[in-house]
Amino acid sequence: MFLFILPYSKKQCPVSFRVCNSERFNLAEFEPFARLLEKSFSEDGSLAPLYRRFSGPFWDSLELWVMPPKVMEYVRENSFVLSPLYGLVKPTACIPYAPIGWQELYQGKTLFDFWKEHIKKLSSKLFKDKVLVPLVPKEHLSFFDLKVVEKVVSFQYYKKGKRVKNPAKHYAYTLRYIAEKGLSPSELFKINFYDYGVESVEDRGRRVLVNLRSEGGYEI
Repeated sequence: MFLFILPYSKKQCPVSFRVCNSERFNLAEFEPFARLLEKSFSEDGSLAPLYRRFSGPFWDSLELWVMPPKVMEYVRENSFVLSPLYGLVKPTACIPYAPIGWQELYQGKTLFDFWKEHIKKLSSKLFKDKVLVPLVPKEHLSFFDLKVVEKVVSFQYYKKGKRVKNPAKHYAYTLRYIAEKGLSPSELFKINFYDYGVESVEDRGRRVLVNLRSEGGYEI
């Protein structure tokens, strides 16, 4: 089973939804820390679904709000979002406006260092025997205990022969395709969006590298 780790975004929209009930403290182990941090850093009491709160290339391209309910449920069930407030949180969780960064200080520690210890401990249970797909910056892999996963899948994208340096949008389209088609870990070679297609799937033991190539037919 895939387990996707989705990126945090400091770029957030100060929107408010009148009805927003999806639970943000869904991991009991993190709830005490998350409640304290939320009280310290949230700017108001308004709530909005994370996928509507977060902005930036990944979240704007994912467009979770227009996905069919079945596809949205797939993403919700099979994903966690890294968060300096909540540690790991579901993409549909109702969260307040709190555009903070990982380097904010709490009790003398950066939020990055604060969560690193807690997430690593819990990841050994959450990630056990999963096919992990971390769509996050490489430095954030240090949050996780990767020894327990079945596989770790990563993607490289090439456009007109050059490697794409900022693949946030590409990550979003890749996730959308996997979710919409319900692909299994053995079907990664089927991924295609716009004019990107899979050139190779390199199985390196626990690590799997998927290379996708485009001739530049679309501007993304």
